[in-house]
Amino acid sequence: MIYLIYLFSLISIVKTSDYSLIIDEKTSIDQPIFHFPYSYELINNFQSNFNLTNNNQNLILTKIIDRDYWCSQNICSCDYCSFILELFSIHNQIPKFSTINITINDINDHTCQFFDLQTNISLSESIQIEHRFPIARAIDYDSGLNGKLSFKLLNNDNIFQLDIITLSMNEYAIYGIVKHSLDREITETYDLIIEARDHGIPQPRMNRTMVRITILDENDNAPKFNQTEYSIESLPENTPIGTKLLTIFASDPDKDLNGLVHYSIVNPPNPSSFPFIINSKTGVVSLRSSLDYETTHLYRFLIRASDSGVPQSLFTDTWLSISIQDINDCPVEILFVPNRNFQYNNQTLFIKENTEINNLTLGYIRLFDRDSIQTNLSISLIILNNNQPKQDYEIILSNQLNSYILIVKHGIFDREIEEEINLRFIATDSLLTSIYDLKIHLIDVNDNPSEFLTNPIIFYVEELANYHMIENPIEDYELTIGYLNAIDRDQGVNALNTYELELNSLVKIDSNNGRIYLIQPLDREQIQKIELKAKAINVAPPKWVTEVQIQIFVLDVNDNIPQCSSSYYRLSIPENISIDKPIIKINASDPDQGINGTINYKFRTNSTWPFNINEKTGEIYSKKSFDYESDWKYFLLTIDLEDNGIPIKNINKNSCQLEIFLEDINDNRPELIDNNQTKLFFDIQKSFKNQFIQLNITDKDSGLNGKIKYNIQSIDSNIPLNFNQTLFELNQNGSLYLTSDIHQICLFTLKILLEDYGYPSQHNLIQINIAFGDSLNPYYSSFDKIQLYFDKKSSHTNYFAFIFAIIILTITFIFLISIIIICILIRQHRQRHKAAIISRNKLLCSSSQQLTTSNSTVTTSSSIEHQQIIRTSYWNEKSFIDQHLVNNSSPESHTYKILHIPIDSQCYEKEKIDDISCDHGYHESYQTGSSSPEQCLSDVSIHQDYMFKQLPFFVTKCKTLGDGFMVEMNVDGSDEDGR
Repeated sequence: MIYLIYLFSLISIVKTSDYSLIIDEKTSIDQPIFHFPYSYELINNFQSNFNLTNNNQNLILTKIIDRDYWCSQNICSCDYCSFILELFSIHNQIPKFSTINITINDINDHTCQFFDLQTNISLSESIQIEHRFPIARAIDYDSGLNGKLSFKLLNNDNIFQLDIITLSMNEYAIYGIVKHSLDREITETYDLIIEARDHGIPQPRMNRTMVRITILDENDNAPKFNQTEYSIESLPENTPIGTKLLTIFASDPDKDLNGLVHYSIVNPPNPSSFPFIINSKTGVVSLRSSLDYETTHLYRFLIRASDSGVPQSLFTDTWLSISIQDINDCPVEILFVPNRNFQYNNQTLFIKENTEINNLTLGYIRLFDRDSIQTNLSISLIILNNNQPKQDYEIILSNQLNSYILIVKHGIFDREIEEEINLRFIATDSLLTSIYDLKIHLIDVNDNPSEFLTNPIIFYVEELANYHMIENPIEDYELTIGYLNAIDRDQGVNALNTYELELNSLVKIDSNNGRIYLIQPLDREQIQKIELKAKAINVAPPKWVTEVQIQIFVLDVNDNIPQCSSSYYRLSIPENISIDKPIIKINASDPDQGINGTINYKFRTNSTWPFNINEKTGEIYSKKSFDYESDWKYFLLTIDLEDNGIPIKNINKNSCQLEIFLEDINDNRPELIDNNQTKLFFDIQKSFKNQFIQLNITDKDSGLNGKIKYNIQSIDSNIPLNFNQTLFELNQNGSLYLTSDIHQICLFTLKILLEDYGYPSQHNLIQINIAFGDSLNPYYSSFDKIQLYFDKKSSHTNYFAFIFAIIILTITFIFLISIIIICILIRQHRQRHKAAIISRNKLLCSSSQQLTTSNSTVTTSSSIEHQQIIRTSYWNEKSFIDQHLVNNSSPESHTYKILHIPIDSQCYEKEKIDDISCDHGYHESYQTGSSSPEQCLSDVSIHQDYMFKQLPFFVTKCKTLGDGFMVEMNVDGSDEDGR
């Protein structure tokens, strides 16, 4: 929902009236009582008593005003009866809200009225002097001096006197006071005449009443209130119902029933709606119904305290006044006054569409708040339409307090787009909110030409209409073809049209309803299509004209019968035919067009037959796959044809027949029917040579598909094989011969291949077990016993085979585990060997560098790497190096001893080193040779042996020679890198 909100706020101030008027009550009706300078409209008509005449400038009364009645009904104040009429005027295109304050003067038209008159009063003869007793309540409904009363006792004034209490300006309580002692035995009754006279001008009004006083002997005290008058000030009008307001208390010195006091409200106005109630026993005054300050500001009523004396109870009255305090409980009243140019009824504003919008004034708004509390009044506007309206609405502030103007700033009024616009005014006094909904109804004007839904408009008529008109030649025969219906977006008379059709000899049109009817027969073979022009003309001005093209197509009727292309079909199908593909399609034709030429195919035969036909295409399907061996082998189907036209054309039973023959396929294999023939028993005590067994074998197929050939595939037994093959002979007729006798217990297993002659052939391998037993031996007297015997024998053999297999598997597993372990060790050895080569290469490279710096060379074969020279940390530049490499191994394995002796070394111990061979080849030289003993050092002083813990594995020994070292390495020839 889209909301457009315009908010205006204005602080309320004291209201003042533009005009004032004072009139007497009961002024004559229909007479001018006030003349306005402008024409006004009454916004509110107080009690519907007023109207405007003479161009809405004269104010008149429509009903007699009784001010005193209004006062009694709290319509206006009894002291000052005044009210305000709201007026509205547009003068010089300026809207103006005005008020007139009307005051109603009282006239002396009422005489004093006595209420609660105690016509029979009982007093005890022992009653005390100055005792006061209630007599009546007097009211003059007039106001001011007209309602002011004076009272006079006309007789027995020596015994009694009057005590008058003023209750209000025109209401009095009359009490009697005992002036002299009473004696019932002297005077039992007194009749008191009381006169009441008002002070009206020019002529006062008077009224009299009589009260009879009876003297009694008892109950001589009336209840007395603890206050002369009670009051509640500023009781909030929202006081909850049931609230206890105050407690009235009165005491009576008498005893028993004479002193029992009960309370009541004396003659409340409108008892059913009076908002207060008093508890008769406790005197508690409570709120019985809700209060409304705007209806009644003040309540003043009599409370009566009565005793329960017998036979006459005594009572005393007092006044209770309750003033009501106003609260902000009245929502703001929203008054909408429409623009006089527009119709307005029941909160609906009627505006003609296409009305020019340029800050167009729709109406005027006035806000009222009946509460006396001054509050801030504000108003906002909400648009309730679901769609965004085509107009822009705004509320602007008028030049008067709490007055506004509703305008349309811009846009367009188009009933065809939106027929109604729903506006909602929301007014608030900062606490309470009021809602006023205004509906804008757009009145249609003839601003749209009629439209046809399609152009051209197409109609269809059957050529059968031609036959109707020929066969029923009625004068002025009219066959309705269709109706022209022009749609007009306007409403009412603006949407009415008349129709015209291009002049022709075949069809006409009804100008009022657009009915198109045929006046001549039509034959589709002669006329297939009629094209004409038509018009739709608005009835209302400006009489829009809309043209349309009409096309009338002549339709074919169902006057032809469908026919089969061939009346007889012959078909052979295999028994395994697919149910998803059609076996044949019946071809038929119908020369009619459309639905009249659409053919339906149906079987005339029993519906339980295993065929279906597609009603639309004529394709015939099998419901199931057939079995040649168990199903019918021949079917004769009758196919009936009918079209979809109306009426259906099949009157000559135009059917065709289909013969279906079922063909056998090789879908069954040969089977051994008798299961007992799988276990045969022969007694060796009897001769069975040349005895034969006719095997009960069948193939369900027919012809070559069911012809069987036999072949023994294998014979298993516990006797020699060559004997087995000659023992049995199988003929092609299925008879099994025994060619010789057997004299030992044995069991034969024959596997026989059964194969038919079909294509493709079906075959089956069956097994026949033949046991030869001895009927004289109970252990071998039946087939089952012989089979059990050989099964046990086979189980022992199988057991030993199983044990042997377990042993083989265990040995194989151990062998595999060993191979895996060896592979792991070899891999680890290769990894260590590779690491040693890397370390040796580093050692030899360092040795080569030392030999080069000391001008000493060591020459080895091309397959030996240079060796690492191990030096101490205190070598200096004056040291010299002698290296001797001793080879004590084979060409594949060499042991090298590298000696390093500084120049200043001293030998502390001497050790003979034998078999020292030296290679004095140059660094990186590939030439090798032997050195003479003179070139080699024969005696080497050895200080001590020194072993390194973290040397490579090929370093077998390291000795300290003086200040040098000797390192011994064992290098396998396979490690040489061939440098």
